[in-house]
Amino acid sequence: MAKSGMQEFFTSMWLTILLRGLASLLFGALAFAYPGITLNVLVTVFGVYAIVDGLVAMWGLFRGNGKGPAPLLQGLASLAAGLFCLFLPTVAVTYVILLIGLWNIAAGLLQIAGTFVLRNELGNAWLLGLGGILSALLGLVIMLYPAGSALSIIWIIAVTAFLVGLVLIAFALKLRRAGLEPSR
Repeated sequence: MAKSGMQEFFTSMWLTILLRGLASLLFGALAFAYPGITLNVLVTVFGVYAIVDGLVAMWGLFRGNGKGPAPLLQGLASLAAGLFCLFLPTVAVTYVILLIGLWNIAAGLLQIAGTFVLRNELGNAWLLGLGGILSALLGLVIMLYPAGSALSIIWIIAVTAFLVGLVLIAFALKLRRAGLEPSR
């Protein structure tokens, strides 16, 4: 049986996938070797995320989808956290973990408050509350163990990148072998 167009496409991509896997392995190894630089990148990425989150929260409020002060406060807290990370990165690197913890607690508490506001209007408002409880608990853990949290976050990123790299490399080699086999 002849190979399908999809099979040929993927088997021709083995080198690209192999290079992606090697890049992921390299990133994972560098994150382990240089956790400080990885933390700097994390601060920048978190800053951008928090600004987007804050803008989206406030956009929803101004579109009339939000009721009460919770979306405004959450949006302002996210914007403040994001701007702090982007404009004071040296200071933020020192405090980013505590900032992430505080942000999670504030966002979680505001989500819990939103649950009570929306409980009569939505049947599944408890899901918002559950998300808020989980967010607040994560924030509390981060606040209680900031040094361990920072290192844990970097290690999770590094391990994930390393494992993804290994999987991509194994997949690329399998694709290469499949591309070398004659069509059946």
